[in-house]
This record gives sequence, C-alpha cells and structure tokens, in this order.
Amino acid sequence: MKQNIISTSSIRLPNLFIFLLSLTMVCGCGDYLDLVPDDVPTMELAFNNRQNASRFLYTCYGYMPQAANVQSSPALETGDEVWNCYERGFYYTNQTSYAIAQGRQNASSPLLNYWSGGNNGSNLFIALRDCNIFLENIGNVLDLEQSERDRWIAEVKVLKAYYHYFLMQIYGAIPIIRENIPVSADPAAVQVVREPVDDVIKYIVGLIDEATADKESAMPSLPLNIRSQDTELGRLTLPAALAIKAKILTLAASPLFNGNPDFKNFKNEAGKNFINPDEDPTRWEAARDACREAIEYSIKGGHKLYEFDDYLMYEVSDTTMHELTLRNTITSRFNKELIWGLGDNGVLDLQSLSNAPLTAWHQGHQLGDNRMFHNPTLTVVEQFYTRNGVPIEEDKTYNYNDRYKVFNSPAEGHGYYLIQDFRTAYLNMYREPRYYAWLGFDGGKWFNMEATDDKSSFGVRAKANETAGQGNENFSITGYFAKKLVSYKIIMTQASSNIGTTSYTFPIIRLSDLYLLYAEALNECKSQPDNEVYEYIQKVRDKAGLDKETGGLVETWQAFSDLPDKPTTKIGMRDIIRRERLIELSFEGQRFYDLRRWRLSFEYLNRPIRGWNVSEKDETGYYRETYIFNRKFDIKDYFWPIRQQDLYVNPKLIQNYGW
Repeated sequence: MKQNIISTSSIRLPNLFIFLLSLTMVCGCGDYLDLVPDDVPTMELAFNNRQNASRFLYTCYGYMPQAANVQSSPALETGDEVWNCYERGFYYTNQTSYAIAQGRQNASSPLLNYWSGGNNGSNLFIALRDCNIFLENIGNVLDLEQSERDRWIAEVKVLKAYYHYFLMQIYGAIPIIRENIPVSADPAAVQVVREPVDDVIKYIVGLIDEATADKESAMPSLPLNIRSQDTELGRLTLPAALAIKAKILTLAASPLFNGNPDFKNFKNEAGKNFINPDEDPTRWEAARDACREAIEYSIKGGHKLYEFDDYLMYEVSDTTMHELTLRNTITSRFNKELIWGLGDNGVLDLQSLSNAPLTAWHQGHQLGDNRMFHNPTLTVVEQFYTRNGVPIEEDKTYNYNDRYKVFNSPAEGHGYYLIQDFRTAYLNMYREPRYYAWLGFDGGKWFNMEATDDKSSFGVRAKANETAGQGNENFSITGYFAKKLVSYKIIMTQASSNIGTTSYTFPIIRLSDLYLLYAEALNECKSQPDNEVYEYIQKVRDKAGLDKETGGLVETWQAFSDLPDKPTTKIGMRDIIRRERLIELSFEGQRFYDLRRWRLSFEYLNRPIRGWNVSEKDETGYYRETYIFNRKFDIKDYFWPIRQQDLYVNPKLIQNYGW
C-alpha cells in the first residue's frame, strides 16, 4: 500500500490524467478537461487558479468505475443474470468479469482488481488520494467564488464516500483513507490496516453528512439539480448524495453486514470482527429514514418516474407507448427518473452486445452492430411476472407445468409484442409488460425506428441458422436478448450502410430503486406490512402496468396467487419486494449487489446457467431447457481477494476469508 499514500506538498502532478480523455460525458466542453501535461505543473500551479482547479475536480470524477462496461463493471457479467457465447472469443473476449462468473477469481492476479489496479480494475486508493489532495488544496484558489468552492468541496467529499463504498461492497473491510500520509511519516504509518465494516460505514455516512449539512439552506452547497445538461450531466447533486447515503445505510442494515455468521471468525489482529455477527434491527430504521429523506429531496429536485416524452413520427398504440416508457426509462439520456448516472462509457458497446439482428441486412453486419453476447439467462426470464402481476409459479391461471411447450401465439393483444401466428414457448406468453419491453426472444416483436408503424415492428427469429440464431458469427447462447439496454432509436438500414448509434447515461441510481429500497426498509421496521409499505412498491408496479384490474398488489395476490395472504406477512412481503427489485432493476447491475447484501448469492449462484437448445433448427429441439454452465459460488466469493503481492508489501493487511 505504500505506493498509494503520498505527500501533497511540493509534488508534481501524477501521471493519471489519460482517463480524462473519455470524460466528456461529465462536461460537454472538451477544452475544459484539457489538462496541462504531467511534466509542467507543480501542485502549487494545479491550484493557482479556478481553471486548473476545475481540471483537478474532474480528475476526482475520472476514477468512477464504468458502470456500463461489461469487462470492467463488477456487476454486469459476474453473476447469473446474463451469459455469453464464450466459444466465439475471437470476436469478443471478456477475460475479466465473465471469467469471474466461471469461477476463475484468484489471489495471485485478481480479476477486476480495484484494490491495487489491474485486470480491468483501477486502483481506487489513488482516487481517494487525489480526492484528499483536492480537499487539502482547494482553499488556495484565489479566483474562486465561495459558493462554487463549497460546491466543489461537497462534490469531492461525496466522491470520496462513494469510492470507499464501492470498495467496501467488493472487499468488505477496507482501510479508511481519512487523509494522505506525508512522505516524512514513519514507515510503519504507511502500512495502513483494514478497518471493521461498521467503522467504514460510519465514516462514509459522516462524509456525506458533511457534504449535505446545509441542505435546508436557501442555497445548499450541492444543488437540487444540475444547472446545465450539456455541461454538468453526471455531476453530483443533493438528491444523488442523499440517495448514495440511503443505499449505504440499506447495505449496512442488510444480512451481509448485519448479523452475518459466515464471517464470525474473520477478525483483525486485536480480535475485533471485521463484519458484525450480531444483528441490530435498528439499522433498518436508519436506512428507512435515509431513504425517506433521499426521496423527499429527489422530488424537490424535480425527479419523477419516467413517462415516454420523445417525439414519434407517427401514432402508436397504447401498448407500444407503454413499452417505450419502460424501455426509455433506461435509454433516454435526459431522464427525470435518473438520480445519478455518470457518463456513457461502454454504453455503445453494451447496446451492440445486447442487440439482435432483425433482418438479413442486420445479420450481414452483425460483428460491429449486434454481437449478441449479453444474453439473459432462463433463471432471469422466469423471474418476471405473469400478466396478472404475480410469479409464474404462483399464478393459478398460468400453465406453469407446460411453460416449455410450444403453442401458437395468442391473438388477444399480442400483435404488438409477439409475431402473429408464430409458434413459441408458453413461457413467452401471458407475461407482464416489462417482459416484452425488456426481453428479446424467438417470436417476440422488437420495435425500433426502422418500423413504418408499430404493427410492422420486426420480429426476432432465433433458431439455428435464422436471422438471430446460431450459425451466425455470433449468437445468443440462451436464446434471449437484453432489449432493455438497446435504444429504440438505433437504426440499422441498408440505405445508411451503418448503424445509427445513440447513447445514453447508464443509471447508477434511479427513483424506482429508491422507492423499492424504502419499501424494503419500511417492511423490515414493522411487525407486518401496512399501506405505507405497499404505497412505494405500488408506485413501481403502477408504472409497470400491473394491478390494473384489481387496484393493488394485495388484491392481486388474493385474486391470482396460490399464496393469497403472502403480502400480509413480513416474510411474504420481503419476498415480494426482493422479486420486484430483481425484475425492475434487471440488467442494470443491481442484482449482483442485491443478492450479496441479502446473503442469497450462495443460493442463487450455485444453480446451473440455463437457456434454450439454440443449436437446433426446429421448434421441438430448440425449446428444450438446456444446461449451459454449472455455476459455482463459495462463501469466500462474497468478498474478492486482495492481491498476494499487496500483502507482502504491507504485512498489516489481512487477506479476505477463504482466499
């Protein structure tokens, strides 16, 4: 760790600004981020005027992990939500996050190493060092208005909190980098130690409290919303800071860090547990209050659940309009539901990996435009509700036992999301609106701007040797596509001879996430659920188009579920809220963290990865449940290893349990 702790007096700027070349999504003006070369400025020059200081501010933002990058995000391809066609590695090789999913994480050269850097992970302790440099020196800038100085300080404090939080989610106990250690310090002082998770959480929350202490003032340091979408998109706001705090305190209250017996023998040298094995139910009260406050300020800042507001060249059905609301919640760049999302790095590639070829011309241009490697698994496909808004295994009206059998697509309203007179699995029929908005599959419609009207949307044909099937250079290994991540504006026409790309800001936190966290915290604070618990999950379900016939989820379960009283019990409602999160936030990198904090990764990630038998041409062979990979997860996998070499450099560090 010694290499990560440096003095801030009379030093030259570190050579870490190359990353900023890709940071135009934080500030639309490229010149604003054009930093002075490494061989010119000293630290005094870096903070001698507003312009140079602003460059260092964006340096602090520049370490943000790329949430939409499948190879560097810990959350997109390391679990069971998607799988990819690994045998076609010549055209797409993911040797980091996908390798973790295959069980190849290790301590000698850790994959996605965000501790000390390497294997598509960046050293976030350098990010913390630079945040400290900024906070120590920003007071030296003379031509900076105090209000702007206060804003920048608040932003960097929240960034510093977020980097600690990100590391804690992956590694558990971490060193707290309160301030940089001078080079004149005793060598023993440089050898930092991992601190118990409870202490880390307390420190992180304290930083955010400092940054938001003036939230009730007329002009708080952090604004309620960004002032210019063109130049400030991605910068932290008051709602974003409070939302991060809400997520941290919910994590602190969750079973991973609140009464976890799996790590009861994992202690520091003083014998103190890194993770508290004793449950404290009052932590849910802190999470509840933080979620409520975050929602309050989000509403004040103008955030609301998204409703489609783009211009279309022709009228579409209510069904298609609702689908566009659901799809554009993610792919609309300027979106009131988005509380915080930083940049579009990886989004274009992610869309290419999720897209499906819909015509013969698309098929011929697939290598760059629709590579089809980011494929939802059958486990995730089956988690979506029926059209009645309850799980498929609970719905009294759903033919669950025959879900893998093939039937003709029903005529009743399916013309907009199923190819008419097409034979497909019953699993693809009578499902909720999010199923059809967010999943592509054999026999499913895929609306985009190439359609002359929504009834003429292209359909997906994914059996072997078909347009989107095996026999192409790339194909979906499961038979499904993550349509949710692909903008409806993407155009792939022969006339244009290329893909019409469109970008968006990948969400880190959106309002639906907060509503569901609040419902979860409320439920955990009560002996049994009540209308307050139902209210916030209902907001999400109403947007999804559920419970229209019954008026609410309680009535829906009574009318359609084999477990009619499930929403009336704390345990039953806990299961409903968790299922709602897994559906609503699917493919957004939330499932990875939710399964961990609920201590359910061991259960879910030891199940086989499943899909259709995509090598078959006929329906009988294709629609067979197929085991693709035997996924394995051990208790030690809840926290990733520290590189062994880092333990040699700093003997005071303790390796994570099991590694």
